[in-house]
Amino acid sequence: MWSIELDASFENFFTNRVIASLRPLRQMATESGGAIEQLTVKQVVAWFVKDGKIPTEQGTEAAFFDL
Repeated sequence: MWSIELDASFENFFTNRVIASLRPLRQMATESGGAIEQLTVKQVVAWFVKDGKIPTEQGTEAAFFDL
């Protein structure tokens, strides 16, 4: 079994990553009309591809991610 010592900065970083990942997953679930748990890998990848094309096609304001 692995033993990993986590310092406070890593715990903070990891917590922020988990919370940040929920935002797009919630949006994907809303758009699909289901729950996060029902999303498939194919749906997640397709959503990111679609959202990645939006700034080019519709402008940066229309995309979910403000890059």
